[in-house]
Amino acid sequence: MKRAPIIPKSSPVQATAAPIAAPAAPMVDSLIARVGAMAKGNSITLPVCGREVKFTLETIPGNKIEKSTSVWIGNERDQEFLTEESLDDLIPSFLLTGQQNPAFGRKVADGIEVADGSRRRMTAILTSSEYRILVGDLDDEQMDSLCKLGNDYRPTSAYERGKRYASRLENEFKGNISALADAEHISRKIITRCICTSKLPRELIALFSHPGELSARAGDNLSRHFSDNEAALLSKIHELSEKRLSGIVFETDEIIQSLTDVLKASKTSTSSTVPR
Repeated sequence: MKRAPIIPKSSPVQATAAPIAAPAAPMVDSLIARVGAMAKGNSITLPVCGREVKFTLETIPGNKIEKSTSVWIGNERDQEFLTEESLDDLIPSFLLTGQQNPAFGRKVADGIEVADGSRRRMTAILTSSEYRILVGDLDDEQMDSLCKLGNDYRPTSAYERGKRYASRLENEFKGNISALADAEHISRKIITRCICTSKLPRELIALFSHPGELSARAGDNLSRHFSDNEAALLSKIHELSEKRLSGIVFETDEIIQSLTDVLKASKTSTSSTVPR
């Protein structure tokens, strides 16, 4: 996966940038080059979903981030899985130079709502760093566009995408997976695998350094056998969780293999009890 880029700080700037419509790495690089030089109080005008939005850069002290900001509900990234371990690609640079790539958000009644930048937000909290965010008058469509822009650099996991797909399937597409697949521009198979992965217990997802380590294929396989082997799998999940708490580090393949072995053992046990 791509890491969020680190950009140098320089003198204040006020500028106009290219439109923000859909995630695209070259456009993101161009945008970063423009906003990276901004200082607190500077403003920049950006077209978001075809409409001009004036953003002002705000800087929030590390000890006030949790109370004065929140993550927009439409952001599909699961905030509970943002830990020191899952943010190890950002923490070193925050400790060394602070946040250099501003987040995006809007003002709400009780503070600032973050669209793009929830990982940077949590990293700033964990490192007691200042949080830099470009704040503009945004509607939900524009907030969603900015969320997708951020996910171009650090894609959400199959588990997280599955949650969104399941919600859209029920609330927008009346169970029509083909229509949802067309809207998302991906295959029915990927949609189905992600939704199945999203049904796994959170305790299982928490075994990984970050949710993205569990692929849609592996998650789908575990999910399809989970209900028939729930007790055995939950027991193994608890065992692995305790070992992680004690400091043991598991590779992704080790976790998946341990859970797969439980399924194999359960299948063998069931087969041996069938009358011949």
